[in-house]
Amino acid sequence: MAAWLFTEVPSVLAEPVKSPQTCRVGIYITSLRNFKFADKSFRVDFRVWSVCPEKSLKPLESMEIIDSLEFEEISDSTFDKKNRSSSFFTKGEVYWSQRDISAVLNQNWDVQNYPFDRHTLKISLEEATQDAFGFVYTPDFKNSGYQRDMKLGGWKITNFSLQEEKVAYQTTFGDPELVDRKGVYSRLIVSIPIQRVKYMSFFKLTTGVYVAFAVAMLSFFYETGQPSLVSARTSLLVGCLFSALINMRAPESVLGRTESLTLVDQIHIAAIVYIFAAALATVFSRLTTEAGQAKQAMLLDRRLLFRAFTISFIVLNAIVISHAAIAG
Repeated sequence: MAAWLFTEVPSVLAEPVKSPQTCRVGIYITSLRNFKFADKSFRVDFRVWSVCPEKSLKPLESMEIIDSLEFEEISDSTFDKKNRSSSFFTKGEVYWSQRDISAVLNQNWDVQNYPFDRHTLKISLEEATQDAFGFVYTPDFKNSGYQRDMKLGGWKITNFSLQEEKVAYQTTFGDPELVDRKGVYSRLIVSIPIQRVKYMSFFKLTTGVYVAFAVAMLSFFYETGQPSLVSARTSLLVGCLFSALINMRAPESVLGRTESLTLVDQIHIAAIVYIFAAALATVFSRLTTEAGQAKQAMLLDRRLLFRAFTISFIVLNAIVISHAAIAG
């Protein structure tokens, strides 16, 4: 028995642990455009390359673009190159491949603080054939980046990062070699934070509701002593309320439908509440006038309610807009 232990155990302990193969992979972004909030997508053009020590390694052919709605491979090329870099320094010759790709990627836009919203665009490239025990990406940090003179149409890039991660799936995808472990694959993730620098679209979306509120405030200067004037005042408030409600639907075409309460929604809701409160004030003013206190009703409308409504609405807007600008 002792002899068996001394002869068998060393053979088990001496079994080598095989390191995964690797290629140096980098990416360069040449274009970012078509930021579609309603469709939850954006388009990116980029060049991705690999430098491999063996000709049999072809990571660009087995690479999968995660969360791609559509993509087009514009060009694909492979070259044998003399190795003058620090990569795979023991190899005199390496294999350099590159692909130009145009893709539409899914993006979960968070427009709660629009137009002060900030987003991080992500491009995820994953090895789809070999698991991480057989192959991993080595990021080419030095050469990866983005075109500095890209036209982003009201946005600016604030940073760029590249990292490799191991992504685990709760399945082997039917791979007969993966019996005792789940599928773990190497993924290259590009993160590009962007920030809005132009706000004209915000003013276009909110001009209507601000005008509706301003007109509604003019109703406090209508006297309620004559029935015809009361009717005119009521009609004015109804028209302003209808205008605010219709204008509230406009942001959906730009920002898309969202379950969160955006800054634009808050401004519209506040204006609707104020206009409705002005309608209630009209009823109170009419009742006060009918009670023989027409002068008091006029002073209440013009000196108290008009000022209180206008000032509080401006302060409320300043608070919510400042919070959105800080939160981003």
